Amino acid sequence: MRVDFGVLRQQECAPAPRCAAGRGRIGSTFCTGLLTYSDHVRFSEGQLRKYTQVGELLSGGMKQLKSHRTQRRAGGGAGLPPPGQLPSGPVRELEFACMRNLLSCTEERVYFKDTLSRFLLVSAGWIAAYAPGRSAAELIGKTDFDFFSEDHASAAFADEELIIGTGEPIVGKLERETYAGRPDAWVSSTKMPLRDESGRIIGTFGISRDVTAQITAEKALAHQALHDPLTGLPNRLALMDRLAQALIAMERHPSCVAVLCIDMDNFKGINDFYGHDAGDLVLAEAGRRLSALARRGDTVARLSGNEFVMLCRDLSSHAIPLIGDRITRSIAVPFADRGQDLSVTCSIGIAVTSDVTCEPARLIHDAEMATYEAKKAGRSRCQLYHPGQHARAGNDVLPSDMRRAIENSELFLVYQPLFALKELAPTGAEALVRWRHPSGTVMPPDDFIPLAEENGLIGKLDSFVLEEACRQFAGWAARDAWPAAFTMAVNVSGRELYDPGLPGRVDEMIRRYGLNPPQLCLEITETALIAEVGDVQETLSALSAIGVRIALDDFGTGYSTLVHLQRLNADILKIDRSFVEQIICSTRDRKIVAAVTAMSHALGMTVIAEGIETHHQLAILSDLGCDEGQGLLFGQPLSPDAVVTLMETGKVAELR
Repeated sequence: MRVDFGVLRQQECAPAPRCAAGRGRIGSTFCTGLLTYSDHVRFSEGQLRKYTQVGELLSGGMKQLKSHRTQRRAGGGAGLPPPGQLPSGPVRELEFACMRNLLSCTEERVYFKDTLSRFLLVSAGWIAAYAPGRSAAELIGKTDFDFFSEDHASAAFADEELIIGTGEPIVGKLERETYAGRPDAWVSSTKMPLRDESGRIIGTFGISRDVTAQITAEKALAHQALHDPLTGLPNRLALMDRLAQALIAMERHPSCVAVLCIDMDNFKGINDFYGHDAGDLVLAEAGRRLSALARRGDTVARLSGNEFVMLCRDLSSHAIPLIGDRITRSIAVPFADRGQDLSVTCSIGIAVTSDVTCEPARLIHDAEMATYEAKKAGRSRCQLYHPGQHARAGNDVLPSDMRRAIENSELFLVYQPLFALKELAPTGAEALVRWRHPSGTVMPPDDFIPLAEENGLIGKLDSFVLEEACRQFAGWAARDAWPAAFTMAVNVSGRELYDPGLPGRVDEMIRRYGLNPPQLCLEITETALIAEVGDVQETLSALSAIGVRIALDDFGTGYSTLVHLQRLNADILKIDRSFVEQIICSTRDRKIVAAVTAMSHALGMTVIAEGIETHHQLAILSDLGCDEGQGLLFGQPLSPDAVVTLMETGKVAELR
């Protein structure tokens, strides 16, 4: 590539490629350089049009110059300028007019330098960026050291020496420009040799564009991908990378690596009673406290929810429990929130290894297992992991396992049929969640729902059950002759009841899957109401307004009063299985069931008995007026296909 200073002569080479705007061929090597630069930085239509016009002017000037020389040679060479001098007259004026126009109109940062890296010419864009308020004439003879930091100017000088020495351009180089007293910037630069008419290199030519906004955005995205937005700490992805590096480093410098898994005890209570803003405040401040305790070179990360990890290198065995003790004491200091103190504790599991072949995920899992042991031992303490905990833990579930189950679609639903006790005909089904664990076992909800509630995962779990149940019900309802009165019951956790967004999500699911609202029944447990229903009454009223039915589950095991029943405006009352179990031998339980049934009917509620296992229980409940029932007498929870078979064959006929 050749750019001629002065005459900028036309090169005797293949024509330059046609520009993207289709405005003709750029004749001069100068504009060929611009076109090469545009391969790396996209020009606007307006900018490309300007450069093309200038190129065409230059091409015209070159043709005039060539014609002028041919004519003079034909006359015996008379009137030709001496060697090394520029021709005078209109051609030369045209060339410099084109150059002035180009440099004065372009927003690009264009410069020409001599072999000592002194400025010869600069564009208006260069002046605006680096020397605002000064004229082009004032900059002649100055160097980068007059405008940039010494490091940046030295790097630019080295580039120019390389170009002058080799004659090769530097295209699309990303450079960080540093200044004294102002923020750094990033530019994409193309630098080329500047040649005279004979081809001798007499300096350099360059053009650059500010890409600071692009680089800043890329860095922000990279930071976001590797950091937790609430605390600003590294996330799981960043932690795994740093842990892998720490294990590799032990190959060169034998030592040990410790992973401390820090889990906030009873953190769900902070969110439930003080709100999520207070919970976020506690998490952010906990992150700052942990970071203050970490040594230089340690990593503090937030994995998810209320779980943090501290990665420590080169720890002695006696220092590990000391760090754990410092963490527990630091977290135990109350967190101040708008004049009130929020108190939490933490349980810490510690896993240590000096084995360079240890897998990072395994080390974190071991630390989580130790955390689980610390919680079982009474919370607010440290527990060092040892291999025997795996054998003792059996089917114990860790928070990370629960998160993986939700993300990897390991959860599925089965359906417990509901039957009318008089007709023994199926009237609906209750959706029950199960977990198909990677070990191959199917886990019942009692083994993992408490863990989901404690670790802030119950919302995601409830959302999965609601959507999957609605999707499945829509599939059933689309079948021929499917009874319109058939209902789907879905359990809702206490935490979801206190979420004002619940009615909106329910309404969205009904609309998405085309359900008739009364076909969906939301079951809330009596214990989820705690002692006052006022906080959830607005949510329940909004759900009733949508048209879904509300069932009060496990009645008789919690805190319900007659006032609650009056204010809840529930449609269904489900008698807990504990009363059904004793209904045959306990006259008292039988009277309680009779009284509850009569009271519910008086309030316009349907009564469902849970846990029916014998024909005798069925007969008594039917005589007492219970409307519907469910239990093992009618069979185990069914797969979706088995529910269809039940509706088609009516297998409960033998119970009549």
